[in-house]
Amino acid sequence: MRVGLDARTLAAAVRSGVEHYVANLVRAFSQLDDSPETMAYVEHPIPDPDLARAASSGSVRTKLVQARFGWLRLALPWRLWRDRTDLVHLPSTIVPPFLPCPAVVTVHDLAWAYYPEAYPQDDLRMQRVAVRGAAQRAARIIAVSETTALDLHARLAIPKDRISVIPLAVSPRFSAEGPRLSGRAFPGAERLAAGYLLYVGRLDPRKNLLRLLEAYQKLCAGMPPPPLVLAGPTTAHASELAAAAQRLAIEGQVIFAGYVPEDELPALYRSAGLFLYPSLYEGFGLPVLEAMACGIPAIASDRSSLPEVAGDAALLVDPENVERLTEAMSLLLTDEGLRTGLIARGLARSRLFTWERTARETIEVYRQVAARG
Repeated sequence: MRVGLDARTLAAAVRSGVEHYVANLVRAFSQLDDSPETMAYVEHPIPDPDLARAASSGSVRTKLVQARFGWLRLALPWRLWRDRTDLVHLPSTIVPPFLPCPAVVTVHDLAWAYYPEAYPQDDLRMQRVAVRGAAQRAARIIAVSETTALDLHARLAIPKDRISVIPLAVSPRFSAEGPRLSGRAFPGAERLAAGYLLYVGRLDPRKNLLRLLEAYQKLCAGMPPPPLVLAGPTTAHASELAAAAQRLAIEGQVIFAGYVPEDELPALYRSAGLFLYPSLYEGFGLPVLEAMACGIPAIASDRSSLPEVAGDAALLVDPENVERLTEAMSLLLTDEGLRTGLIARGLARSRLFTWERTARETIEVYRQVAARG
């Protein structure tokens, strides 16, 4: 079996959900003895040397496909035909109108359907068209959580037997053992040696960070807490968050770390005293698992996929209830028994989510699709 993979994100300088997904799938495929022959198609050379080696080792081969226009619509389908692939895996919900082989598509979330106001109009239109198009043309859809699978069925009427649920996983680099955060990691890191509260992810409205700031301000009124670090790529919403921190008179306690490279993330997690993820909607919520794998107790939203990801290994709260969020932070900062229990359960739960498992379940989907032709 020969598989084509749209792996353009391997060349991305800044990695978020889809980029991490493709990179870790490629690494896992390259290490499996029984992985199918995989053509990782990229538009630009891969700048990360370790990732470039993984994408050209074992059963994986990097294929550089350059085009002035129409990479997905024209260049990729032509290469799939020329390389006689049995199927193609498209990891970001966009399926070309013409393909020479069946397509497997990964859908990470339907955030656009629940929070359309958070998307620019052009992006929103693209999401609506792309996901519906994928639903019609894909041979099989991979959903990264049961929540996303249910959303696909409820919102887009995709039959459940066309959806395979395959969860994301934690990279082995996220562990409780290893170096701590350097004081030179980002501006303000020199103030964090005594510990801090941490959020990692995009600074988008659906992440509910305005309420997190309000809850943190209430926490400050009752006790002198550690600083709050918000780590994630700068977005248009970031200036609104900075203004809110100033309005709440906590700007001196809130540090905007910006984008933290993947290699430095484990140290950022390990040095935190508490991880916070009060998102209103998540297709999976990988940062919660990453924090737990690094031995950090977590508070997460009780919405969407987060309960199925965190299980009983995190403190789950109503993300719209600022008082409850404040109480949860105060509790985990003062109750050492609760902290110890959550850390132990978090470490155990994070070990259930491995990229080897994700890769093997993905390969099984490939085999099923290839068998049907």
